[in-house]
Amino acid sequence: MLIGEVFEEFISVVQENNRYTIGLVNDDMTVTLCSNKAEIGRQIDVNRPDEHNSFFEVRVKGQDFGFLWVSGNDENLPMISKLLNESLTVRLMYEINQKTLNQKVTKDDELVKYILNTDNFDMNHVLSLLDELEIDKNKPRVAIYVVHNEGFNTKDVMRLKMKPDSKEIIYSLLNSKCLLIFKDLPEAYHNTADFKPFIREYIRSLREWEMTDCYYFVGSIQKKLRQYANSYQNCLWLKNHVTYEKDVPVFFSDYLYDYFLSKIAVDDIRDVFDYYRECGKGIDVDEMVDICDKLFVNDFNLTQAADDLFLHKNTLIYKLKKYEEVFQIDVRGSFQGKVLLMLISYALREYQKRVQVGDEA
Repeated sequence: MLIGEVFEEFISVVQENNRYTIGLVNDDMTVTLCSNKAEIGRQIDVNRPDEHNSFFEVRVKGQDFGFLWVSGNDENLPMISKLLNESLTVRLMYEINQKTLNQKVTKDDELVKYILNTDNFDMNHVLSLLDELEIDKNKPRVAIYVVHNEGFNTKDVMRLKMKPDSKEIIYSLLNSKCLLIFKDLPEAYHNTADFKPFIREYIRSLREWEMTDCYYFVGSIQKKLRQYANSYQNCLWLKNHVTYEKDVPVFFSDYLYDYFLSKIAVDDIRDVFDYYRECGKGIDVDEMVDICDKLFVNDFNLTQAADDLFLHKNTLIYKLKKYEEVFQIDVRGSFQGKVLLMLISYALREYQKRVQVGDEA
């Protein structure tokens, strides 16, 4: 909104009290805008206030807008004119902030577009945009993909960078229902995977910012600008492959095992492990998959895995021995055996899914 529009709106609001003439005077001491149209074009010396005329320089955030002129035959003129000046200054400050915010949002949108263009990544342009936005290019970031089925309030999204903890984010509303944020991480989390509490707290603050009833997907930490898009892709993988609920963040780092297995073609696994499928008939596939999942997340620590499974450690060892016998692999003493068990469990799980939907005989 230009100064003219702001001032005309300002006049329409304050003219309920028509005892005062309110005008805007430029540097040439010419009245350019006024509640009394007959005064427009009049020359007036802003350096000579008197009991009927008050003048205030209008300067907001380094921008000069001329002088506010308030005229009237009222003993309260000094107080009223001061209040009017403060009111106009606040209104202009709001408009300037909104304009700056709009420009930054537009630049952020452009930056995200370039970051996601992995086929023709333009590093020079990305760096130029980062400089314009005064964003630190050296900070590692993690993608947070936020989905709201009813659609976001655009104004709430635009105001995100006004949050103290969001000054260094890169973000864009990809469409009315999907918001992508590349959240910067503080120094303490640069070299550790234990960043979840920090991200959970940030997401909690987003919910307080009226971003509730949303689904939150958190990608992988990336330090290189070219790799930011990978973190976003991780979020999309989560959305398409795992279960989730509103307002509870889902972390890619919790699903690495599933992610890497999903990159292996099921048909390739089936071709290699078809023999093991025959061997595994009679095995409780759901139980085997659960055991493998718990072993993986606990780095094959049998005691911790047994606790998570609510089994006695000896019971878990017994079941592993059974798998070793059936599939002729060494799970407990061999890294290769551990990998094979994971692949076999994945193959059996996928085969079971196909049987359930009628894709396998």
